[in-house]
Amino acid sequence: MAMADLGERVTRELSIRYIAVLAVLGFLAILSFIGLAQLISETKGSGEHINIAGRQRMLVERIGFGVNRLSALDGERPAEILTMLTQALDQLDSRHRQLMNVGSPPSRAILEVFQSPEWHLDADMRTFIARSRSLLNRGGMIAGSDPVLRDISSAAAGPLLAKLDELTARFQSESEEKSRQLLILQGVSLGLMLGMLLLSAFGVFHPMMERLRADILERYRVAEELRRSEERLWHILDDSPVGVSVSRRDDGRIIFANRRFTDILGMNKQEFIGSYARDHYVDDSQRRAVLATLRASGHIDDAEVEFRRKDGKPFWSLLSIHGTEMQQEPVNLAWIYDITERKAAEQQIMLASKVLETVGEGVVITDAENQIVFVNPAFSTITEYSREEVLGQNPGFLHSGRHDDEFYGAMWSQLKRLGRWSGEVWNRRKSGEFFAEWLSISVIRDSGGNVSHYVAVFTDITHRKEDEERVWRQANYDSLTGLPNRSLFMDRLNQAVRQSRREAKGFALMFLDLDGFKAVNDTLGHAAGDVLLQRTAVRLSECVRSSDTLARLAGDEFVVILQGVSGRTEPTIVAGKILDQLGQPYELEGGIAHIQGSIGIAMFPDDAEDGPGLIKLADAAMYAVKRTGKNNFRFAGDA
Repeated sequence: MAMADLGERVTRELSIRYIAVLAVLGFLAILSFIGLAQLISETKGSGEHINIAGRQRMLVERIGFGVNRLSALDGERPAEILTMLTQALDQLDSRHRQLMNVGSPPSRAILEVFQSPEWHLDADMRTFIARSRSLLNRGGMIAGSDPVLRDISSAAAGPLLAKLDELTARFQSESEEKSRQLLILQGVSLGLMLGMLLLSAFGVFHPMMERLRADILERYRVAEELRRSEERLWHILDDSPVGVSVSRRDDGRIIFANRRFTDILGMNKQEFIGSYARDHYVDDSQRRAVLATLRASGHIDDAEVEFRRKDGKPFWSLLSIHGTEMQQEPVNLAWIYDITERKAAEQQIMLASKVLETVGEGVVITDAENQIVFVNPAFSTITEYSREEVLGQNPGFLHSGRHDDEFYGAMWSQLKRLGRWSGEVWNRRKSGEFFAEWLSISVIRDSGGNVSHYVAVFTDITHRKEDEERVWRQANYDSLTGLPNRSLFMDRLNQAVRQSRREAKGFALMFLDLDGFKAVNDTLGHAAGDVLLQRTAVRLSECVRSSDTLARLAGDEFVVILQGVSGRTEPTIVAGKILDQLGQPYELEGGIAHIQGSIGIAMFPDDAEDGPGLIKLADAAMYAVKRTGKNNFRFAGDA
């Protein structure tokens, strides 16, 4: 029994010891597990904080870059940039709150970055977010010189990123400390629980190693994401439509340039990177001016500067330069936009403007609705209207009333069909005076083929028209009486023949010679004779219709074409009126004059079917009257 009792006791003691050992090992295992779980949780939290802090840095750089892109667009505000900035600000605000409201109290080192006077990251981040939102609330209208924009750019380029880097470094430091504690705990657990680990390796070490592996992979993933984010940022810069370059501030050597920058200079990146910024200016005077501005204000915004391409040709650009840091090194970030074509266009516009200002022809430009948008000085000189009086008006206010709707309808029809029209137009000056102009109108269309403007160029030809009228009257009218002369009479006679043939109508030709006119010249003088002829023309005009033709052939010979008559009745009446008028005394300066008239009448087509035949017959009838006593008329058929 004693052996049994001893064995039982030993067994009991061993069991107790075993149980105690197991209990101790179990207790240690539990403590070790609890400590391990806590450290893993804290390590995970530190990794998340590092990720959030790193994401904040990327968002700050994105916001800084985005607002600078807005200012560089010079009035054009793409909605996608505004949306991207709004989303970036919301994400930045959310992640900052996450860091400020962590589950466990942050360490003293972390609180120091957020709240200490040396760092005050919390206040700076809130200020950065608030200023950025206030800038977006303006609707995207951002000037490059805006002080809020400069503050945001400055914060995004330096101080704020440095504080985020410090925060990330402290999170990383704490994470590393927790990792060291984890390794110590693992060593203690290994020494105390070697046997336990052999039995529970799968239950303890395997999960622990998986957790460590997951943490390492997470850290690698975060680092890789940061690397990809930086690569995306550089790709964005490289694909920017504006030329971007970075040069060291101390020696001016270029360390980065995007494709657009090198394309503008006509160089490849290998040639450009490593060169000196000063070597690409057209001359030292411009370079010194840029440096002086940089020293005075610390930045340059949209300055017009000439650079030189690789082939030596100069070109104009809009240059902006802002100082920043890259990898802890002070650099100048430069943007250029090639404005060579714009400058050339400005020169062309200025030249065209000078030409329009100096030409003698009037120029009017109207919009698609035919409202005046431009007139040159010659327009005002010709029309007497100032520029301010006509802008926004329809040119119709110049119309003289001499052209009917059919004339303007034909003009607009040709403009729509051919895109141009030219012709002679009568218009009215501001004073009410009529003037003639030679007008040319052209249609201007936009890239879509729609009418955008009308350009009218006109020349005042009033004096030329007056000269032409004077020459024509001298060639076709008698200078003494103002009646048509022989040339115009023959033209009217031929027209009457053609019209009468076409309409199957007749007309009468009356040939008149004054009786006693020579005696007036001999007794009262030629001056009195001229006055008598003038008054005779007036008396004869009162005897015929406006549609008839009264002409003076020569001396005291007159002819009348009576239109639209087919019998002798109307010519007889007119001839009687003429003889009655001629028989009235003429009170002249030298005395009273008395004359009479002899009239020969030929009918178309009864007497002759052409002009010369009618003249010959009427003349013969007139001489027959003279032979038989004068002061009478006779038809050719009765001669």
